[in-house]
Amino acid sequence: MTRLGRKIAIFGTEPVTGNIGGLGIRQLEAARLLHRRGFIVRLITPYPVTAHREPFAVEQRHIFSNPSLADEPLGWADAVYVSQPTPIFAQKCAARGVPVVVDLLALLYFEELEHFPVDTMNPTQQAEHFAGRIARITSQMEMGDFFLCASGRERDYYLGILTQLGKLRPDLYHQDPLFESVIGVAPFGIPSREPKRGKDMFRGKIPGVGKKDFIIVWGGSLWNWYDCLTPVKAMKRLLKTCPRAKLVFAGHKHPATSKPTEAYAEVMRYVTREKLLGKNVFFHADWVPYEEHEHYLTEADAGIATFRDHIENRFSFRIRMVDYLWGNLPVLTNPGNTLSGFIEDNGLGHIFPFGGDKALAERIAHMASHPAENKAMRKRIKEAKKIFHWDHALKPLADFCKNPAKRLSIFSDTLPHLSFYELNRAAPKKILFLRSSPMKHTADGFSALRRLYPDAAIDIVLQPGVDAAPFGGAGAVIRLAQNGFTDTGTEKVKGTYDLLVCCFNTNDLLFYRNVIAFAAQTNAKAFWAFNVDYRFVDIKGLFHPR
Repeated sequence: MTRLGRKIAIFGTEPVTGNIGGLGIRQLEAARLLHRRGFIVRLITPYPVTAHREPFAVEQRHIFSNPSLADEPLGWADAVYVSQPTPIFAQKCAARGVPVVVDLLALLYFEELEHFPVDTMNPTQQAEHFAGRIARITSQMEMGDFFLCASGRERDYYLGILTQLGKLRPDLYHQDPLFESVIGVAPFGIPSREPKRGKDMFRGKIPGVGKKDFIIVWGGSLWNWYDCLTPVKAMKRLLKTCPRAKLVFAGHKHPATSKPTEAYAEVMRYVTREKLLGKNVFFHADWVPYEEHEHYLTEADAGIATFRDHIENRFSFRIRMVDYLWGNLPVLTNPGNTLSGFIEDNGLGHIFPFGGDKALAERIAHMASHPAENKAMRKRIKEAKKIFHWDHALKPLADFCKNPAKRLSIFSDTLPHLSFYELNRAAPKKILFLRSSPMKHTADGFSALRRLYPDAAIDIVLQPGVDAAPFGGAGAVIRLAQNGFTDTGTEKVKGTYDLLVCCFNTNDLLFYRNVIAFAAQTNAKAFWAFNVDYRFVDIKGLFHPR
């Protein structure tokens, strides 16, 4: 395929070859999709790169420990795709002026409320850590020119933050009333091909798991924000009543982490104490490589993912549940998350209450004895899962990369407050001052100006009948012929001024459009306003928009 010429640098946060987790898979598939669409792609990871057959560059750069290593690919790229960028990386992208796509798949703040031992942290420790997390999230969203999130629910959450940061610009609204050019929904995806049955990984391989057993698989890590105990409690209920049911935890430790989680330790303590380990609860110790995970999906009979009723569950998009759908596995899960409604509405699995080990045990026993129902469910899954194919899921990313552009905040276009240095450096000799707000505000502005430049000659433009006394005779008065500012009024303003100053006591600049039009017709070298915050601002952007 002819390359489009657009060069895209994808900065990974996890391994992207060998044993890879959710974010690594997403970054790898993003690179594959963009390559298929004709882009020139470089996939960069801080982790070792093992043997692979990718048709694009995959390289290791330790950009977290040595941020300068990002300079070369940032200079090479026409656009950047990144997840969880550091503030230093954000600064480098800003300095280069390269358009940036920020993937907001993981809601780190909510995850860490569950993951960190908040109860053992004192208020200062809590504030320090989570304020830092908020600052990092803010820097990510300030740096981004386009954003990806996993669901409409997540998008609503992020739209609030983007509003506060000024990213939902009013000049975009009429051509893009939903702001889809700012943030797009890109769920975690799956391959468009059907998974293939390969070598067995559980049946006849794990002692105690037989060829005819009904296997429920827990695919992936045991994170602390999951409810990992309810499934094993259900298995305790089924030990004698449904001995065919076997729960297998496949790859409990994430490849990007160095040690098992507390959730894993808790499960191990329980299954050991209750003598379930090796009977109907099993651990497949190794993390399953991405290119082989279809084997355990096609081997299992159902997939399970259980949670508690908390804010992380409400917003998170469960990667492993989409994985189960790719394997045509009926899904056992709780209500409340962004996928459980989709599963329930389309008849793709079974939803049971939070902590409901009894209800879960009953559902597993029913599934194990009703193969025809499971077969019909698998048929429905085969059709419903198509919306998660990678080509569809990551279309917003590919669309942005065709014409990447910087997306400045509206705050970058606001009238800049003049600094102490700028006020002292100006030193105007001749000033034109417009009375353009209520007298109290105008008089305060005039007094501030006179204190700044006591030796300057000031001409004051007043409407007919307006008392000049509040100005204390400290300037020459130019009377307009009528109350409003009009172009014809400038005929009375003669000569060249170093500075024109008007007064705005509201941020609604439409209210002052006649004043602005009047000022634009005068012969002045600089234009300021005394604003509603009683500060001087530079208004030249009103005449020469950026």
